[in-house]
Amino acid sequence: MKTNNVFRYAAYTGLLVVGVSLWMMKAGKVDASAIWMPEGFKVPVLALEFASSQHEIEQIVGSMSEEAIAAVTRGTHVDLLFLVVYNLFLGLVLWAIFSITRLVQYKYWSFLPLLVLLADAAENFQLFKALSHESVNMMALQLATWIKWLGLALSFTLVGRFLINSPRYYDRVLALSCFTTLPLGLWAMFAHNQINGVFAMLFYLLFPMMVIYTWWPGVTKQGKL
Repeated sequence: MKTNNVFRYAAYTGLLVVGVSLWMMKAGKVDASAIWMPEGFKVPVLALEFASSQHEIEQIVGSMSEEAIAAVTRGTHVDLLFLVVYNLFLGLVLWAIFSITRLVQYKYWSFLPLLVLLADAAENFQLFKALSHESVNMMALQLATWIKWLGLALSFTLVGRFLINSPRYYDRVLALSCFTTLPLGLWAMFAHNQINGVFAMLFYLLFPMMVIYTWWPGVTKQGKL
């Protein structure tokens, strides 16, 4: 990575995103085969995030063993660190785009990840309550969940807008992938099936792709590297 890479701070933070993500997956790893989840869901934490009712949450948690609850709780604790690093990464990416383009809207949009961070933290608070067999505030959970996921989708869409005119094939593929997040997220808002899982899992592909881009973006404040 060249020293005049305007994305360099995002690139360094991106390594933390990947590292903490792997840690979170390992800490929260659980055998989901014995856990009841709504049709189309395969990951317990996503089933809880997108739960449609308190009864559904009770069914999910009630079917989990103590070991499974402990594992999901560990993963959610690690997520408290993950939500900081991934939102810092996104904020730095958007700020770098502002530095390159000088488009003032990117200056303001670079603070969008702060809203996502707060929503993710609020969501985790409700998940901790659910995993402790306490009553969950469904309105707070659903509002936080959709602010988080749609905020993420909007952040990636903004990055895609910047990348779409790049001459590099990788950049255009990343841009088109980013553009799928918002319509898929809006679809998932009105669904309660495998679409929710597909939408969430899409980000596990996009974050590494974005990290790779920040190390070799091909642009600086002054233009081409």
